[in-house]
Amino acid sequence: MPANRSVPSAAVIARELDRLTIPTQQKKLPSTFLQSFSVKERLKDLSVDRLPEPNPSLDCACTKALTSAERTAVKLANDALLVFSRLAYLIEHDNPSLRSMMLQMWDSGAWKWMLFLYNSGVDLNESISNDSESERIPLTRQVVTVAIVDALVGCSDSATLGKRLIRVPDIVALTARLWVEDLPIPGRVSMVHKELTFAMYHIMSDSQDDTALSSLMDAVDGGADTIISAASNHLRRLASSTPLVLKDLNSQLQFMQFITKKPALRDAMHRGDTLSIALSVINALTKNSVKIPTGHEMLVSCLDAILLPHLLSGADVRPLIQSINNGLLRTIYDARVAFDRYEECRGALEEVVIQIVGPSLVFRSVLHAVERSENKTNFFASYRSGNSEFGEWETLHEVYQQMVRFKHSLDEHPAPCGFMDCRTNEVDMVIKLQRCGKCQYEKYCSQECQKKDWLRHKLYCRREDAGGTS
Repeated sequence: MPANRSVPSAAVIARELDRLTIPTQQKKLPSTFLQSFSVKERLKDLSVDRLPEPNPSLDCACTKALTSAERTAVKLANDALLVFSRLAYLIEHDNPSLRSMMLQMWDSGAWKWMLFLYNSGVDLNESISNDSESERIPLTRQVVTVAIVDALVGCSDSATLGKRLIRVPDIVALTARLWVEDLPIPGRVSMVHKELTFAMYHIMSDSQDDTALSSLMDAVDGGADTIISAASNHLRRLASSTPLVLKDLNSQLQFMQFITKKPALRDAMHRGDTLSIALSVINALTKNSVKIPTGHEMLVSCLDAILLPHLLSGADVRPLIQSINNGLLRTIYDARVAFDRYEECRGALEEVVIQIVGPSLVFRSVLHAVERSENKTNFFASYRSGNSEFGEWETLHEVYQQMVRFKHSLDEHPAPCGFMDCRTNEVDMVIKLQRCGKCQYEKYCSQECQKKDWLRHKLYCRREDAGGTS
């Protein structure tokens, strides 16, 4: 049954907690607060014995017809979650009695109420049988989601409750599902995703093994790919917002940097559309370089967390070619101009030009991509007409011109078959040759000659892959 009506309502307790803690960042409650406001009695609304469904799970919605008392219990439990979430933020800073009470409430049913209220992600009134429209539960999906999100974030913020949270696979999965869904909350743009990113970080970092990470990935269709897509899309929204919300953008970049340390998520990032997102972030930071004091730090985070891992991913140079086709060199050049006064930025941007793009020009496909990009965005022309002296761009331009001349010389002069003992080399005639499928430079008149020459050619033939670019 619901708690006694002499106990202050959850709304009253929540308002008082906000009054005491938010304005002054106070982390410790007055010693008499818990008793004066009968907090323990109010939190009993989260007891498991008041659940309409004794064993709720993430994917099993309650479809029974609820009694009037059960409907009231559902409303009270949702309100009690608001109190529970606020107290969770204080548990590490307050007296042992609060910690003991909160752990008891978690174990006695608070986490089960979260699963019941989420109810497979649909509106409670759409899944629970109602005999009368007048008895509909006065809760919308948005209201329920806010209560659950606040509780999950509060628990994640607490080392004590956080350890309890990661032991419940359904709660870990619930966190991931809400985070990916990112239900719009009126007046609070991307509130769910932004708040639960904090919880996702703690779940992955506090887990001693990959069990929690597996639960996160198994909770959503698409697994690691879906998680990376959700994180990347949120980063894209932040980069395109006007004005930039620096705190949120920096937090998301740090989260992206963190998840690249997880092999399964790192591989998914390489498969996803993270390249265009990285370029959009760099462009946004470049355009606002004067207004953003910490823009150079965020730029380095973006390069380290997203762009460089993407360029060095995979078994060939396709990620690099894709990057160049999408404006990589123009973006890097503009960023170099904007952040020239920051040494760390210069070093990170030089690494892209000197260690990745420059050596890869030996591959025709990369050289062609740079030619197309220069014709479209004129980054070399901008460098030559500018007053800045960037050593790495001078070097890249020289190497680029040399490789273009070399390519033209190969194309303009008829070449003999690569197999020196080929009989066609003994006669004065022009025949059609085909390039080696790996290095794209050596030419042969037939597959037979290519096979005969392989013992010699394999010593310097390099496929257009990461090994070749290094």
